[in-house]
Amino acid sequence: MVEDQRRPRGAFSGKVALVFGGASGIGRAAAMGVARQGARVVVADLDQARMDRTVDEILHLDSSDAALALSTDVRSDRSVRAAGEDAIKAMGRVDILINMAGVLLVGKVEQLKSSDWRWLLETNLLGTVRTVAAFLPHMRERGSGHIINAVSGGSLEPKDPLTIAYDTVQVAVASFTRSLAAELEGTGVKVSLYSTGLGGPRIGQNTRSRGLGRLLREPNGLDEGAAHLDRFVDYLIDGLHHPRFLIDAGAGEDAAAMETSAAQ
Repeated sequence: MVEDQRRPRGAFSGKVALVFGGASGIGRAAAMGVARQGARVVVADLDQARMDRTVDEILHLDSSDAALALSTDVRSDRSVRAAGEDAIKAMGRVDILINMAGVLLVGKVEQLKSSDWRWLLETNLLGTVRTVAAFLPHMRERGSGHIINAVSGGSLEPKDPLTIAYDTVQVAVASFTRSLAAELEGTGVKVSLYSTGLGGPRIGQNTRSRGLGRLLREPNGLDEGAAHLDRFVDYLIDGLHHPRFLIDAGAGEDAAAMETSAAQ
């Protein structure tokens, strides 16, 4: 497990974090996590109801003095640019950018349509590229900032042929993030790739399946599994306190599993 997980409230006091895809799932857990550390939080998402509820819960934590909901479609250049302008205007700055927006596409290659691939690419890959492009000038000018792009750890070592499209795009996000880190080295802007680990949750709340009938999935409710997701977000928070390129939430889970196996 991550050491010193219970950091004092206010460790991120004065900082502004923007979480794309922060209304539900692990994105919501990330928004709550940085808020507990004292950051002012901007939640950018398309689900207005869940986004408003997340912001309301952040404001009731008594650790963050400001939170804002911005309706944003990461598939749209205009929408992302507007979110950037509105966030900076409202908060004065953005110190931490966390990309958690995503969708999940499931099916055999021959059953996936070109429109399915475009839907996936526009959100998971180009959505990340758009948000980075929107905030990078702001961070470069200030000479500081931290960009975190999230991927599902299982996609980096794929085993399920039915998630071939999703896994392919996740690897592309990882490659983009590594190149971005090399480009920004020495600028004061930090870049991290956050992996949920082999057994961690996927990045993506909406699912499209082809040729599988009704896809059975784990519940995506706003509150269901919150404690489970918090365990993975602990690693993200640690990566913000101790910046590094790879923030692997699966590292501790794998070590714990090995210890359990050895003890048996």
